[in-house]
Amino acid sequence: MNDNRHIFYLSKSTHPLALLESLMISSTEYAIIATDLDNKVVLWNKGAELIYGYTCHEMLLNELPTNLHKKDSIGKNFSYLINSPTNSNLIDHTMHAVRKDGTLLPVSVTVTPRINKNNQIEGLLIMTREITKYIHQEQCRVALIEIAHLVNSNKPLDEMLSKICSTISSFLETSLVYICLFDPGSNGFYINSCSSSCEKMRQHRCTYHSHEKDVPEGKKGCFYTYTRLTINSTDIKNHDILKFINENDFSNEDFSIIHIPLTSDDSLLGILHIVVTTLRKDFLLKESQILSLIANEITAGIQRRRLVEEIKDYAENLEKMVKTRTDQLREKDAQLIQSAKLATLGEMATGIAHEINQPLAGISLITQGLILAKVRNVLNDKLLFEKLNEIIEQTERINKIIGHLRTFARQSDQTKKEIDIKMPLFDVFKLIGQQLIKRKITVETNIEENLPPILADHNKLEQVLLNIIANARDAIEELRMKNPDKKDGIISINAYHRKNTVIIEIADNGIGISEKVKEKIFEPFFTTKDVDKGTGLGLSITYGIVKEFNGIIEIESKEMEGSKFIIKFPAI
Repeated sequence: MNDNRHIFYLSKSTHPLALLESLMISSTEYAIIATDLDNKVVLWNKGAELIYGYTCHEMLLNELPTNLHKKDSIGKNFSYLINSPTNSNLIDHTMHAVRKDGTLLPVSVTVTPRINKNNQIEGLLIMTREITKYIHQEQCRVALIEIAHLVNSNKPLDEMLSKICSTISSFLETSLVYICLFDPGSNGFYINSCSSSCEKMRQHRCTYHSHEKDVPEGKKGCFYTYTRLTINSTDIKNHDILKFINENDFSNEDFSIIHIPLTSDDSLLGILHIVVTTLRKDFLLKESQILSLIANEITAGIQRRRLVEEIKDYAENLEKMVKTRTDQLREKDAQLIQSAKLATLGEMATGIAHEINQPLAGISLITQGLILAKVRNVLNDKLLFEKLNEIIEQTERINKIIGHLRTFARQSDQTKKEIDIKMPLFDVFKLIGQQLIKRKITVETNIEENLPPILADHNKLEQVLLNIIANARDAIEELRMKNPDKKDGIISINAYHRKNTVIIEIADNGIGISEKVKEKIFEPFFTTKDVDKGTGLGLSITYGIVKEFNGIIEIESKEMEGSKFIIKFPAI
């Protein structure tokens, strides 16, 4: 009865199989190819014509070419499928499609047997999808991670920017990348660094103009970027930079320059220029969010290094002030105080290089406060040591977070390994430990010694634990809002094994979960949080990862008393 109802919803005159056949033939995103037992093509849809360049008339009833793809020949796999007694084989390949004109196109190919009503193999069904976009997205993601690492290193400004240009050029496979910084003194831009030898390019200068009528024709692309603070592009043939580079390098294809503003609080620091082919330009402009993220990372690095120089200058002046003060004290006490202050100043000058974004703003405010105190002649030893220690704490925190965050952002390699659950558990607190401390949440751990390993992925397991502990934190905060007398926040983590099972229990004394909510807690997009505080995907992803590693996740909870998540994995 249900089947008839579904058919009626399609159409009284449309059979589902006919509709499916129509979708397969008309699909343009996927190339769908079917062969018979003699390896002759019986289906060649529009998507196949677009990807491979051969028309349906050229391929139907002809034997499927063995050179249709470039990598290892997949003919053996095709034969294996046909001869195999199992009808559920599915083989995926990543390779290049060899188009009719000889060009190569990166594709993902899925091969599966075609089964008839008698459960017999009739041939193969081959589905191909172009993956150029996904390859480019992965390249951008990896480039962004590497740039974040460079930005948070101790390299001098010029060296950092030079390596960033080389990284972008390498990962995005672009022809040329260069960065122009804005010099307020000369009211213009100069090339600070580029991805190749740029001695001649350093002669290029660009004056800041306020009105378009004053801008030379070859520099209007940059003008639109620095006046509107938006990403745009220019044909390289219409840009003055062509006078300072080897034109022969850009004569075989159409090239454009993408201009990305480097801004902070609406102030202009410079422009990132990426020279690319028209095809790559179209992709990058569509993915402008990635370009903005790269620009934000570069801007943060420039600001931080400039702030370091300001801090060093201030530290030198402060050192002189400390020395004058210590001369007024007894010799022994003066030596001790001077030594301690010099050590503190040394730590501040080197440690400040590791702060990012939000802590950067905090450090800037602290520094301004010290300067103001000096100007008002209210700077004393107590205030000095208190503020300098705050700077050191922020930089040490950022150093730990950045070091681990780079590893945590990488895409998992999809392989399972023997994992000691203590390692991903401890790594979670590199990301969230400071939040728990500031919110006065106590973490109690009871981890059994010599726990057997489990078969999992460190990165994904860390994501599971992070999601649950973050939810526990939020549950405690929510209860505090509803019950101001509730001060003590506690998260208890127990890990032990029973027979062939490793068990992890994470409990909190937060708001708890009702029975009605418990039934939906692992559903995608389900959340009890406000719109701007959660997507509802965290526990859904957690559930999927636990299942992927053959685990079980359970929840026990009472409203206003707290919750406990119990995760069980097979032990090795």
